[in-house]
Amino acid sequence: MTNRKRTRTSAFIVACVLAILAIGQAVTSKEHGFLQTDSSLQKSGKPRTTPQSETAVQEETAQTDLHKAAQAGNVTTLRTRLREGVKPDVRDQDGRTPLMEAVKAGQVEAAQILLEAGANPNAASSSGRTALIEAAESGSTTAARLLIDAGADLNLSQPRMGTPLETAERTGHNELAAMLLKAGARSSGKSVGDTVCVRPWEGAGYCGVVEEIQKTVFRIHVTEIVGCEEGCPAKAECSEERPVGGKDGIRPGNVITTVSSCLTHTGVRP
Repeated sequence: MTNRKRTRTSAFIVACVLAILAIGQAVTSKEHGFLQTDSSLQKSGKPRTTPQSETAVQEETAQTDLHKAAQAGNVTTLRTRLREGVKPDVRDQDGRTPLMEAVKAGQVEAAQILLEAGANPNAASSSGRTALIEAAESGSTTAARLLIDAGADLNLSQPRMGTPLETAERTGHNELAAMLLKAGARSSGKSVGDTVCVRPWEGAGYCGVVEEIQKTVFRIHVTEIVGCEEGCPAKAECSEERPVGGKDGIRPGNVITTVSSCLTHTGVRP
């Protein structure tokens, strides 16, 4: 090999080495930049926000706004959020929907907008509460009729609260209770017009027809004395502190109030 060829070869090798070193330095600098960025985020204590997390935050805000708008009857915000794609049955932390909030607050127009947007009239909260139970408790016949027309189930029950019919009766909303019965609500056996029995005296006691319900207090028209012909001692909550049967006790034809815990037999004849 001539000296000229050796020189050219050496120059080529040097150029390649320099190029490789330059590329390595560039990669190292880029990685160092990333490390600096991550380090600065850790120091600030603020996590990086991705487009997905930003969307989730916006959706959460919109959901909260939908519940608030329904409760306040703010139909402008309600329609805006629904147009933006917020689901009408979006849930809050208790599983409640905007429809439940609208009915509870007596915002019938808001409830109608939500139903027209596809809100489920039978959606239940985490505790089992429905919009129709809300209407029954507040006594809103207009909201109840709106829900019934939208296909609300008349007999969905909430633990410790009962069906819409039971709720309406216990809260003294007799007009609404009558409407529910007419619409086809089933009696639980403890509704107005049912025969119930109060028999805490070892099976003895009295039976009668429920005339009115106020929360847990039942007004009963006594129709029959059971096993107390000679008289049974008074029980404060079950017999108004009056004896049952006998000469001076409660007799058929009397009207008496008792509490629900005293109803040992319901909806049946003894």
